[in-house]
Amino acid sequence: MRSGSFFRQLLLPTVFVVNALFLLLGSPAITMAQTKMPVKIEGQVLDDKGVPLSGVNITIKGASSGVATDRDGNFSLETTENATLVFSSIGYVTREIAVKNATKNLSIKLQPASNTLNDVVVVGYGTQRKVNLTGSVESINSARLADRPVTQLSAALQGIAPGVTVTTTTGAPGSDAGTIRIRGIGTLNNASALVLIDGIEGNMNELDPNMIESISVLKDAASSAIYGSRAANGVLLVTTKRAKGEKLTITYNGYMGKQQATNLPDKVDALDHMRLLNLAYKNTGLTPVFTDAQIEKYSQEMLNNPDLYPNTDWQKEVLTGSGMMQNHSVGISGSSGKLRFLTSLGYLKQDGIIKTSSYERYTLRNNADVKFSDKVSMKMDLQLINRTTTQPGRGLENVFSQMNRIPAIQLGRLTNGKWGEGWNGNNPIAMVEDGGFNKENTLSLQGNLQLSYRPVDWLTAELVAAPRFVNVYGDKFIKAVTTYTGAGSIAFTQPAKTEKTNTNERSWYGNYRASFTADKVFGEHSVKWLLGASKETSHYSDFSAFRDNYLFPDYTVIEAGDKSNQQTTGSATEWALQSFFSRINYDYKGKYLFEANGRYDGTSRFGKGHKWGFFPSFSAGWRISEEAFMDNLRGVLTNLKFRASWGQLGNQLIGNNYNFASNISLGSYAINNRVVSIGALTDMNNALMTWESTDMTNVGVDVTLFNNLSITADWYRKITNDILLILDIPLYIGLNAPYQNAGKVSNVGWELGINYNGHAGKDFTYGINFNISDVKNKVLDLKGISTTGLRQNREGYSIGSIYALEADGYFQSQDEINDHPAQVGVLAPGDIRYVNQNKDNIINNEDYKIIGGTIPRYTYGLNLNAAYKGFSFNAFLQGVGKANGYLYSYAIQPFYSGGTAHEQHKDYWTAENPNALFPRLTYNDGGNNYLPSSFWMKNAAYLRLKNIQLGYTLPISLISKWGMNAVKVYVGGQNLLTRDKFWKGYDVETPVGTGNAYPQVKVYTVGLDIKF
Repeated sequence: MRSGSFFRQLLLPTVFVVNALFLLLGSPAITMAQTKMPVKIEGQVLDDKGVPLSGVNITIKGASSGVATDRDGNFSLETTENATLVFSSIGYVTREIAVKNATKNLSIKLQPASNTLNDVVVVGYGTQRKVNLTGSVESINSARLADRPVTQLSAALQGIAPGVTVTTTTGAPGSDAGTIRIRGIGTLNNASALVLIDGIEGNMNELDPNMIESISVLKDAASSAIYGSRAANGVLLVTTKRAKGEKLTITYNGYMGKQQATNLPDKVDALDHMRLLNLAYKNTGLTPVFTDAQIEKYSQEMLNNPDLYPNTDWQKEVLTGSGMMQNHSVGISGSSGKLRFLTSLGYLKQDGIIKTSSYERYTLRNNADVKFSDKVSMKMDLQLINRTTTQPGRGLENVFSQMNRIPAIQLGRLTNGKWGEGWNGNNPIAMVEDGGFNKENTLSLQGNLQLSYRPVDWLTAELVAAPRFVNVYGDKFIKAVTTYTGAGSIAFTQPAKTEKTNTNERSWYGNYRASFTADKVFGEHSVKWLLGASKETSHYSDFSAFRDNYLFPDYTVIEAGDKSNQQTTGSATEWALQSFFSRINYDYKGKYLFEANGRYDGTSRFGKGHKWGFFPSFSAGWRISEEAFMDNLRGVLTNLKFRASWGQLGNQLIGNNYNFASNISLGSYAINNRVVSIGALTDMNNALMTWESTDMTNVGVDVTLFNNLSITADWYRKITNDILLILDIPLYIGLNAPYQNAGKVSNVGWELGINYNGHAGKDFTYGINFNISDVKNKVLDLKGISTTGLRQNREGYSIGSIYALEADGYFQSQDEINDHPAQVGVLAPGDIRYVNQNKDNIINNEDYKIIGGTIPRYTYGLNLNAAYKGFSFNAFLQGVGKANGYLYSYAIQPFYSGGTAHEQHKDYWTAENPNALFPRLTYNDGGNNYLPSSFWMKNAAYLRLKNIQLGYTLPISLISKWGMNAVKVYVGGQNLLTRDKFWKGYDVETPVGTGNAYPQVKVYTVGLDIKF
C-alpha cells in the first residue's frame, strides 16, 4: 500500500479491517460490483524524470492477472468501471490508481523506491539481494547522481551516504576532486578508499558521470574483507551502464555552466592600507611610513597618475578567466540478438576563473555483452580517457598567495601595458598572463574481458583479464618576467632565467582473475559459495628533462633551451599481488542469514616470511519481520533486520614498494678533479615489517515501514594496528631510521539513514533522503613519538589535531600585562593573552596543547525531490555539525611579513573597542599576536546548499512526433548558499591554510537531456 501521507499510512490497517467487515456483512457494494461495465484503459508509465519505463507490471487490484508495459512504457488492458490498477516494478514505489471509466491517455509516473527489498546490490565479486545483506553496504543508484552536474565523480558523493566523508579543498579545474574517507581515518599513511570500476581498480574521476549505473560503498569488514589487504580504508564499487532492451536508443546529456568564487577576502584599498599601516607602525613604536600630506596627495593623484600612485585591485586583475564550463555526453545502445552494446562519448571543458587555468577531458567507453549460448557469455569493455589540466607555470598556490597578500599601493600593470613590479618582482597578474604554463596530459586505456561459463543453472565460472595502460606527459614552462617601476625603469626579473621541464610517466597494470560461484537451494536452505584467485601486477617508470636560459621564450620546446645546464632523471618501480579468496552465504527460510569471507594475500611489498596475510570476516542477520509472531504487523512493518559483523582488513599502501629493504642512493661526487658516480647506503632496512591490520566490529538494523519508509542505523568500532612509523634509532648507526609496525588508531562511530518516498494524487510525487553520521578518531599509540608543527598526531587525540597556545582574550591594561606571566615581544593593551598551562610564570613551548581537531564530526546530507506532471525539483543540502578551522599567515593576520589588511581588520582593539574582532594593529613587533593559538581557530561547521535543480520534461505527445522518447530541460546551481561562522572571505570547506588555495566555486548551469 502506498499513500502520499505518512500519517494516512498508519490508518491503512484500520481501513482494511473496516472494508473486510463490510464484505463479510454483504454490503450493497457487492451487488453494485456485479453490474459494473467493462472498460478499456490505455496509457504510458514514466519514471520520475519522464522517461518511459518498460516491463512495469499492471494488475487489477484483487485479481491475479495483468499486463506489462512495452519498451516505450505503453500498456493497454480491459477492466471494469471503478477499478483500481496497481503499478509495480522493481526499484520503484508501487502505485494504485482508481479509474472510473474508459481512458486512452492515462499517464503514470513511478517514483524510485528508497529501499526496495528485492533490489540487487553489487558486492565484492558478485551481487546480492539487498534484503539478504548482512554487511554494511550503501548502494547509490544513478538517479541520486543525475541531478548533480559535477566534473569529478568523487565530488558527487559528498553528503550522499552515511559514513562517507568527502572533502573538497579547491575549486581548481581538474583538481576539484573530493578526498573520500569511509568511516574515519585509520592510518597515518595512505587512507584512500579502494575504488573498483566494474571489478577493476581504477580512478573514478576519469569516468563520465552519465555512464554510472550504481556505486556500492562497502563500509564494514563483512563486506570489504573479500578485498583483504587493500580494504582497510573501505571499498567503492563503481558499476557502469550496459545496454538494456532490444531497441536502438540514443541519448544526449549536456549542460553549460558559469563559475564564480564562493568567497574571497575583501582587501583594503590603497588609502586605507596606508592609514592602517601607519597605525600599525605607531603602535609598534615606529615612525609612520606615510605623512598626512602624502596620503592626501595620493588620494588626488590615483586617478590621474596610476603608474606612480597605483590603487591595484589584485583580485579584479587576476581573476579574469571566463569561468565557463560545458559537458556533453552522447550514448548509443542497442542489440542484434546475441550482441548488446552501449557506446558513450563524452566531452568536458572547464575554464577557470583565471585565464591560464583549465581542464579538458575526452571519454570513450564501449560496453559489449555477447551471448554465445545459454551457457557461455562474454563481456568486452573498452575505455579510453584523454584529459589535460593547465595551470600557470609558477603554480596556482603562488598566484593566489601573492594576489591576497600584495597591498593595493603596489603596481600591477603600467598604462603602457608593461608589468608593474608587484612585490619584489612577484606580480600575480604577470604570472597568469605571461609567466608560462604547466600542462599535464593523461592518456589511459582500460580493457576488461570477462568470459562466463554456466554448465548448470547453479554454477558459474568466470575468467577475467583487465589490463590498463596510463601515460602522463608533463610540460612545465616557467617564463622569466621583467617588471618595471612606475617611472618606467626595470625593477626585477622573476625568476632569473626562463626554464622548462618535460616529464613522462608510464604505468602498466594487469588484473587477472578466475572464480567459481555456486548458488543452490535445498528446500528452505539457500547456499551461495564463491571461490577464486587473482593476480595483479604493476610496472611504473618515469623520465624528465630540464633546460633553462631560453633566448626565444616564445619557442617553448626543450631543445630551445641552453644545453650547459641540462638535466635528466629517471626511475622505475614495480609490485605484484597474488590472492585467493572465498565467500559463503547461507540463509534459512529467508530470515536467518550468515556470511563468511576470507582472503589470502601475498605481496611483493614485504620481505620473506612476511609477504602473506589472511583476512577473514563473519556476519549474521536476523529478519525478525519474517517470524510468525510478526504476522499481525506485516501491513505496517515490511522489513526488520538485525545485523552484526566482525572482520580483519589490511593496508599495503605504506610508502614506497621497497620499505622492507635498505635503499642505496645514487649520485655523483668530485674526486681528484674528476666527477665519478657513487652509491651510498643511506637507509636502514626492516625485513620484519608487514601489513597494517584493521579489526572492525559492526552492528546494525534495517527497518522498512509501509514499503516506502526505510531506516538504517549502524554502530561500529574500527581499530588499526601495526601502523608504520619511523621511530628513533641510535645516531651511531649512521643510517636513516626504517619504518616499523608500531602505531595504533581507533575510529568509533555511528550512522543513520532515513528515506521516504510518497505521492499525493496521481501526479505529485516526492522524496526525502536524510543521513547523518559521526566518527570519533583517536590515536591510541605512537610509541611516545610526537610530530612538530601546527597539525600534529598525538596519543589520545585525533589525527591532524591543531597544536597551539590557548588564547584568553586581550590584555585590557598595562596592569594586566604586569600581573601575567611573561609573553613574547613588547606587550601593550590590545595584545592577545595566553593561558599559562603549567603555571611556571612564562609563556613558552611548554604551554602549547591540543586545542582542536580537523576531522569533521556529525556530517550530514538532506535531499529533497518532488515531481508534478512534467516539472521536477531537487535540492541537496550538505553540512558538518562540528569541525575546527585554522587560518594564519597572509590569510588572516594583518600586515603579516609585509602583506596588506582586509576590511574586517578595521575592527581592531582600542580602548573604546575592547571586544574587537582583532587585536591592536602592529607591524613586525616580535610576533606575540601571531603565535599559533586558539585565537586564529574558528568554528568550521556549516550547512551548504550543495545543489538545486528545477527541470521540466516535455509531454510525450509533443516530442513523439519528432522521434524522441524524452526531453528534459533544467536550470540549476551548486554551492549557492552557505551558513557558517568561519572567517570572512574564505570558504569553510578549506578550513586550514594560509590563503593560497584556489577558492571553491559557485556554478550556475542550464542543461538538456534527450532520449531517442
